[in-house]
Amino acid sequence: MKVAKQFPVVFDKEKGIYIPQPTRFWILDKELHSAISRLEEKGFIKYWEDKVSKDEELFNFFVKLHLKEIHEREKLISNKKYPEYVVHKLLSTGIGGIQDYNKKPFKVKCLHLWTAYHLGDEKFRNPIGEFVIERL
Repeated sequence: MKVAKQFPVVFDKEKGIYIPQPTRFWILDKELHSAISRLEEKGFIKYWEDKVSKDEELFNFFVKLHLKEIHEREKLISNKKYPEYVVHKLLSTGIGGIQDYNKKPFKVKCLHLWTAYHLGDEKFRNPIGEFVIERL
C-alpha cells in the first residue's frame, strides 16, 4: 500500500510563498482509495462520528491524536518563517485541518484520512484505520 509521508505544500501566488497543509499522510494507492470510498458509501463515516461522540474514552483518544499531530507540525515548522495566519492554521486545527476537533459531535471528515494516518506512522494508529484495514 502506498501512503505519502510528507508535509505537502501549496504555492500561494498572491503571497509568493509555499504554505504547508494540515495533512501529512494520504492514500496514494488507487485501489485502496477506491475500496475506502466504498466503505464511506456504506455510511461508515456517520457510524464512526456517532461511535466516537458517544464513547468518552474513544473521544479523548482521538482528541489526543489531534494534539499529537499539532505537536508534530509545530516541530516541522519551528525553524521556518511563515506568516502568522499559516502558523495559526497549522497549530489550531487537528488532523486533516479538522476544526473543533476537541468538541462533540466528533468530526471524522473521511475514512481515507484516518487510514492514511494509521498506516503512515505507528504513533497514529487508530481504531478507524484499523476498522478500515480489517474490512478490506
